[in-house]
Amino acid sequence: MSRIQSALLVVLAIFICTVSTNAQRSRVADVPMLQRGLEPAVEIKINGQGPFLFAIDTGGGMQADLDPSVAAQLKLPTNGKVRAGDPSGRNGHDYDTVLVESLSFGGAEFRGITAMVREQRMAPNTARIDGILGFALFADYLLTLDYPGKRVLVERGELPQTNGSDIMAFRVEQHIPVIDLLVGSLKLNAHIDSGNMMGGFALPESAIGKLKLASEPVTVGRASSISNVFEIKEVRLAEAIKLGSFEFAQPKVTFPTVAEHANIGSAILQEFALTFDQKNERLKLKRTVLKSEPIPVVTASGTKDYSGRYGARSIFQLANDWYIQRDGGPRLKLVAAGKDEFTLAEVPEARIKFLRGADGKISELLVLNREGQWESAKKE
Repeated sequence: MSRIQSALLVVLAIFICTVSTNAQRSRVADVPMLQRGLEPAVEIKINGQGPFLFAIDTGGGMQADLDPSVAAQLKLPTNGKVRAGDPSGRNGHDYDTVLVESLSFGGAEFRGITAMVREQRMAPNTARIDGILGFALFADYLLTLDYPGKRVLVERGELPQTNGSDIMAFRVEQHIPVIDLLVGSLKLNAHIDSGNMMGGFALPESAIGKLKLASEPVTVGRASSISNVFEIKEVRLAEAIKLGSFEFAQPKVTFPTVAEHANIGSAILQEFALTFDQKNERLKLKRTVLKSEPIPVVTASGTKDYSGRYGARSIFQLANDWYIQRDGGPRLKLVAAGKDEFTLAEVPEARIKFLRGADGKISELLVLNREGQWESAKKE
């Protein structure tokens, strides 16, 4: 073989490898992630009409859910019923279904979708949403939820082989991705749940008694699923949680979960760009450790006047951060959301407001609880 022939073969091999590599990832859609709290959301069109704001819920079983108002606006006739609920299997409900001829965003189009019709607001304080795109909708594509980059990507192709580090194997159970999560020495099945807006790691109660704890469990409120309401407790672990090669030292966890699976919610997922390859059941993780921003101190007459007792709650400052703590409860970090308004780092959907009197001084605290009711307490 001549040198010229050898050179041509090398060039041809490089060309073939390049084409093969490019063919693995062919982009279909790249759109902004319009978050609803910490839940990823995108604007979509249904049957050419819209836009509508839909959340992407990897913990959702259907291809899509529609709010009744959207189904009525588009005059979509019902074509059947489906029984749905959370993974516990308790208290399921029957819902109407409709046929969506076309659902699209960016350059991605999905046709012939059967969607469940149900009210999207499970509590009065939940942000308005028009519907949900479930994990099953993206079965034929690569789906990337890039939280730090605030992008949602849909691509054709496949991920490389798993390596146990940043490319992990997962399996699909009831249209939900399930991954192995190492909690201390325990290996737990964990749902990857972008629709969990209230927390990070949630564990089944049966696992808590097998782990070393760094604090006493405390009740922090109640949570709602599609079919159940349950009390939530929080505790700090003395052991680490490992997700592939990514470690979380002594994390706070909530319990119980609605099933015997652990749950990885939006408070943890927001640190990652996640790419799901459902055909090969592979997940790629790229982590960006988020920096906490200092809370601006809104003052009256130059004083830090949030501090004090408000009924059963205390407000106080440590270093540059403000905290709220109910008697007997955990210390929760406030995150500024506006003038005299805050959310909670641990519960982004929470709302806390300070009211001022005619003299400009703080006089009252308002806290929106998980049932959507404002709790009021005067400053002592």
